[in-house]
Amino acid sequence: MAVAVQPTSATKKPAQPMGLVAASLIGAAFILLAAFIVLRGIPWVWDQNVGSAVKNATNSFVSTALLILLQGAAAIGLLIVGSRLAAALHVIGIKGGIFLVILTAFIVFFSGKALISHAPPARPFSFANIVVMLFNATILFLVVQFYRTGKFSAWSVALDQGGWFDVKSYKRTQGLRVRRLTILGILLIAGSGIWTMMNHNVLPSNAEVKLPDGSAVNNRMGDWVVGGTVLEPVPAPTIPTNASEEDRKRIEKERDRIRLENRARPRVEGGVTLLPDLHLTIPLVLIAATIWFAWRVVNYPTFADFLIATEAEINKVSWTTRRALIRDTIVVLTSLFLLTLFLFVVDQFWGRVLSHPWIAVLPTEQELERAGLNKDAGTKGDEVTEW
Repeated sequence: MAVAVQPTSATKKPAQPMGLVAASLIGAAFILLAAFIVLRGIPWVWDQNVGSAVKNATNSFVSTALLILLQGAAAIGLLIVGSRLAAALHVIGIKGGIFLVILTAFIVFFSGKALISHAPPARPFSFANIVVMLFNATILFLVVQFYRTGKFSAWSVALDQGGWFDVKSYKRTQGLRVRRLTILGILLIAGSGIWTMMNHNVLPSNAEVKLPDGSAVNNRMGDWVVGGTVLEPVPAPTIPTNASEEDRKRIEKERDRIRLENRARPRVEGGVTLLPDLHLTIPLVLIAATIWFAWRVVNYPTFADFLIATEAEINKVSWTTRRALIRDTIVVLTSLFLLTLFLFVVDQFWGRVLSHPWIAVLPTEQELERAGLNKDAGTKGDEVTEW
């Protein structure tokens, strides 16, 4: 007996989410592009098309305020778009992954740049250059191992589960006093370091240099420039003692030209400015990072539970009243005074007894004076009398 079987369609597998590494790379590229648009793209477009007209119609303050508002609106819009894209990817650990990708990108950039700049033919072989090359090569190797061994995924998920990139607070109504004091302590420590950096000329700064034509320009030595050329001062040639008059005039002319050129050096030409005025932008970035770290560390579940338990134990302490505190303070001070008086009397008594001629354990005052010793210190110069 034949039985007709209806053909069944193949079971469709659910769409798998994008890999964590790929999603993190896309998210990191989006964030870096958004930061470049907000920090560099919009100001450039504003200066080229709108800024001068607004400045002429009003003043520079209004132009700068409008530019800041436009940058803020663009940042909020890009943040909303990025959040929706991240939610649409459905990848666990994408926030931590984006952070690690950006961090490792900076590490690879600076380590690779240092490795290339210390390798021949840029610099000759030397022990110091070899050490720098080995150090940066080790860093690059560890970065490769970090991704190859799967630690990237584990760290990304751990950062996300720890809530380091979440704006929600953990048990927001508990342990408020201890949490606020912890945040204040972190801000004071970090603020002291940032203040020290700003007031000890640790950060590079910009200055105006005069060009040979008499105009002034920003030397950009305090900017983070990628791809630019650093023009350092050129050493002036020396005049030989046996030079002829013609050679002397030629060298003097060349020296004058170099002196004029060095007035416009050092400076950076060309390239792309990623961060301007590092002596201001770096402290601002560090302050923002410190505020975020202080906020997140007191909302990290394990540490937050410890702070909550600490405040709960403090609340169990029975604090004394003002009247009892004054009474106990008077008792302590009186006891201290009486003990000091007792020790003084005992010291004087035994000093006189032991310095009596019949006992002669300690020198008498007459013997100290004859020996030329100081009555109080017991010494005179470098001489010491033993008894």
